[in-house]
Amino acid sequence: MLQRPVCQVLQRLVRPVSTDSMSLVLERSLNRVQLLGRVGQDPVMRQADGRNPVTIFSLATNEMWRSGENETFQTGDISQKTTWHRVSVFRPGLRDVAYQYVKKGARVYVEGKIDYGEYTDKNNVKRQATTIIADNIIFLSDNVREKT
Repeated sequence: MLQRPVCQVLQRLVRPVSTDSMSLVLERSLNRVQLLGRVGQDPVMRQADGRNPVTIFSLATNEMWRSGENETFQTGDISQKTTWHRVSVFRPGLRDVAYQYVKKGARVYVEGKIDYGEYTDKNNVKRQATTIIADNIIFLSDNVREKT
C-alpha cells in the first residue's frame, strides 16, 4: 500500500539517462544537510569586492558512542567525537538575523546544503574548503548557557 506512492516519488527524482546524445534529460538531485549543535564563535560578516555580504560562523556537532565488552548493558567507556562545520549565510534577511543573534555557545539547528570549493591562501597555496550554505536557522536556546 505504501510502496506505490514511494515508487512514484522516486521515479520523479531518479530518471534514466538517455543514450541518445541529442536529447537532454534534466535530472532532479538532492543536496540537503541538517545540523544541530552549538556555535563555536560569534559570527563575522564579510564582503568581497563586488559580491554580496556573507555571515560566517562555526558549528560543533558531537557524536557519542559506548565502547566496551558489553554495550547492551551500557557498561564501558563513553567516547565522543566533535566535528566542526563552517556555516555561511547568504540570504539577505537570514544573513542579518544570523549576524545579530547567533552567539558563541548558542544551540542552533541549521538546514542547508553542502558546498565544496577551493581558495588560495596567503602563501598562494590552493586549499579545499567544505561549507554549509544555510537556508534556515532555528534558535533552540538563549545565547549562552549561564556562567557559574
